[in-house]
Amino acid sequence: METVKEVTLQRRYLSLVDETNDEEEENTLKFSFSSENPVARYAYDEVLDHSEGAIDMTRLNNSAPLLFNHNVDKPIGVVERAWVDDRKGYARIRWGTSQLANEVRKDVENGILRSISVGYRINKAKEDEQHGLVRATNWTPYELSVVTVPADNSIGIGRSLVQPEIEQKTKTIQQTKQMTNQAISYTNDGWTEYDREAEQFSIVRALQGLVNGNITGREREVQQELSNINGRKSQGIFVPDNGWGRRDYTKGSSTQGQKLVGVEHLADRFIDVLRARLVVAECGATILPGLQSDVSIPRRTGGASAFFVAESGNVTESTGTFDSVTMSPKVMGAFSQFSYLMQLQSTPEIEALIRNDFVALLAQKLDQVALNGGGSNEPNGILQTSGIGAVVMGTNGGAITLDKMLDLKQTVAVDNADIPTAAFITNSKVENALSKLKDGNNQYLLNPYGTEIGQMQFAGRVLKVTNNIPSNLTKGSSSGVCSAAIYGNFQDLLIGLFGSLELLADPYTQFQSGGVGVRALQAVDINVRHAQSFGAIVDITT
Repeated sequence: METVKEVTLQRRYLSLVDETNDEEEENTLKFSFSSENPVARYAYDEVLDHSEGAIDMTRLNNSAPLLFNHNVDKPIGVVERAWVDDRKGYARIRWGTSQLANEVRKDVENGILRSISVGYRINKAKEDEQHGLVRATNWTPYELSVVTVPADNSIGIGRSLVQPEIEQKTKTIQQTKQMTNQAISYTNDGWTEYDREAEQFSIVRALQGLVNGNITGREREVQQELSNINGRKSQGIFVPDNGWGRRDYTKGSSTQGQKLVGVEHLADRFIDVLRARLVVAECGATILPGLQSDVSIPRRTGGASAFFVAESGNVTESTGTFDSVTMSPKVMGAFSQFSYLMQLQSTPEIEALIRNDFVALLAQKLDQVALNGGGSNEPNGILQTSGIGAVVMGTNGGAITLDKMLDLKQTVAVDNADIPTAAFITNSKVENALSKLKDGNNQYLLNPYGTEIGQMQFAGRVLKVTNNIPSNLTKGSSSGVCSAAIYGNFQDLLIGLFGSLELLADPYTQFQSGGVGVRALQAVDINVRHAQSFGAIVDITT
């Protein structure tokens, strides 16, 4: 079964064999950087598929760097071309002109440096339980590095790159599961060494190092990996997606001071944590993480037609029409302050507090913009999207009624965009007004429980409440007192997250007290795939 993995940057190492012929330029080097040899990972063996379409060479063929020991601060060349031939990945690089580049080049030519490493991310993979393998069926190489100490010492110049007989392997995935006492799923638990480093990443320690000018240990290693992934060095620190885990706590007795003791570190990802805090995500909004550049998403604007025809008659040709929705990064920022004493703490609860603070800030802003964005440097939210359905309460607005809410549903249904998972979103003022509406039998129309405890329903659809829906709108003489309500298929609301969350520290603003201000930056974009999927009322008086 094919699965999609939470992607992380991985590495593998091969011998650096110069295959340059006489027809090539003197300042270039051709070598093989990947093969289908199995490489041992944590709890499984990994094979990189080299069949047609399995490798995305876009990043390498876009002038990817040649690094020394994976250090982004030490570029020694550039990739001119990358390709696949005979089930191997090949690259031709051009050497740089720096002193380090010249030194590395000489060591390569003299046979002192013999190993090449490729940094890559796995996008899709499938298990081969029979042979005890995980096969990466779609993967993206990001950078190439000349390295001094390879992870796989069995590979060197002159050694064969021919894949060993898989049938000789004795370890199966099932055996590995039993040995490690954990389920091996490439989607959830197929962790690399980097995964485990990132899972233990401490924002507190990273911020302490940032303020002191010296990030060390695990946090430094993770920064180097994320710099490779993002294609640049952070001015502060990058936070790994899987560095947003949570801990379970056990509370002691009163005699123990009600202390909290961390007992387990769970692998919740940043995207999952953020999604859980977004009201629009609760309604089904589509979140697209890990974007690297502008994205063009096709959408159908007109459908092909079906016909009944006479026996032996010809079907009239018809085709669908398409355009695209473009998403490009826009920087969203959040700011929080932490005291001197808080910085000294490394307890799980302080770590969790800082993480929760930033998630809450980012989630609040994303919800606000997704629903009603359109200000300076902001993407347009649903209420500011041209072409959505509209229901009008009156010249000067009006009180909400069941009929108007049903009309709101109809604006979406008439365009065939209504689905069973569509939902209402409004603010607490409108919710209060809806909660007082009754039917002819004096029964309240708003179901406060829905299909599960805590989930409200109105007119057969989920109703979510957030004060990010404006309540200060104007209609006629009703100035600054009108509220909005949105109904729609929120799957057509796209939220794109570009790169990694970046934190920058300011130790100077609160210099006298020793406090530190921390700014969080995340590149995002928001777009509506089909305006017909949404309708709104913007003149509800309460």
